[in-house]
Order: sequence, then structure tokens, then C-alpha cells
Amino acid sequence: MTEPKHPGMGKEFPHTDQILPLSAAVFFTVWILDSFIFRFSDRFTVFVPDTIRIALFASLEISAIVLGFYSHEALFSKKGMEFTLITDGVFSYVRHPLYLSILLAYLGFVFASMSVISLIPWICYTGLFDKMASFEEEDMIRIFGDKYIEYRRRVPKWFPKPMRKSSQQTE
Repeated sequence: MTEPKHPGMGKEFPHTDQILPLSAAVFFTVWILDSFIFRFSDRFTVFVPDTIRIALFASLEISAIVLGFYSHEALFSKKGMEFTLITDGVFSYVRHPLYLSILLAYLGFVFASMSVISLIPWICYTGLFDKMASFEEEDMIRIFGDKYIEYRRRVPKWFPKPMRKSSQQTE
């Protein structure tokens, strides 16, 4: 395995810097082709009213932006800070908020145009991001041991638990 790209942090999945922009390029190419050029999924828009599609799109995009902002802020804002396990803030709800923010953003676009064909790359990226997250978690276990195992037991990987006690948010 290679050393971490960001000093003081755990290892990333190999080629993450290429995978993330490539996933965006492929997803949006498929979405644009289906939504505006070939319009294969046009017939599905009649099943969901425009107001609901717009509301789903807006709520998913806002959620993605908030998750992305707060997780990026927690990970990268304190450049000189010693590498520690982050378990508060957005990381007290899900273990991989950056990856989740990307998946939510893509899903928002699927709902915006009801592009059923765009679900194909979205499902593929869901599997890929899960594999990437699992790879990175193995390194976190190597670094933090039982502390990370306890965090993993307490905090879901992808879907936040609806109701939690506030004592679980801090460590």
C-alpha cells in the first residue's frame, strides 16, 4: 500500500483522485444524454408531479451541500492539527459523509428529470463508494484499533439513525 496522500491521515482507496471526477463525468454524461438529448426516461415524468420532483431535487442537493461542506470542514480546515479520529459533528451521524454527499447529489439529478437510465451509474457508484469506504475503514482500524471499531459499531456507514441520544454524539 502507498502512504497517505495527505500527511497525518489514513490511506485513501487507490486512484480516488481519478475516480471521483470520472464518476461525475460519466454520471452527468448519462444524465444529460437521457434527460435532454435522447429523452428515454421522459415517459416517467408523468408519474411524479413537477413540484415533488423539484422538492426532492432541492432537498437532496441541499443535503449534499451541507454534508459535503461540514465533512470537508472537519477533515481539512485544521491543517496543523494532529491526526485524530473525528466522531463529532456530521461524523456522529454517518461515517462517510463526503461519499454520501456525492451520492445524494447524483440522486437529486435522477429525481429532477426522472432519468431512470441515470440510476445505472448511480447504483454502480453506490457499490464502488461502499468498496472505497470499506478499504479506508480497514486502515482506520489499523490506526485506531478498538476506538474505531466502537465508532463503527455506534455510527452507521451510510444511513443516519433517526433518533439518537445526545450522549452518543460526543466522544
